[in-house]
Amino acid sequence: MIDRLRDHWFQHWSRTPVARLLRAERRRLRTELARRLPGASAAVRQRVLASIRDTEST
Repeated sequence: MIDRLRDHWFQHWSRTPVARLLRAERRRLRTELARRLPGASAAVRQRVLASIRDTEST
């Protein structure tokens, strides 16, 4: 079901101004976090990647 929703979203909403705004905001926040807290940003990224690897291996 999630795949269908994702496909529907990309087909109908991915190029809308709201989607562009959300992507720009996500990039801005990512840049801000990396600039202000590089160590914390790296630690969070490593924890998320480790969690993803753990769930994929089970």
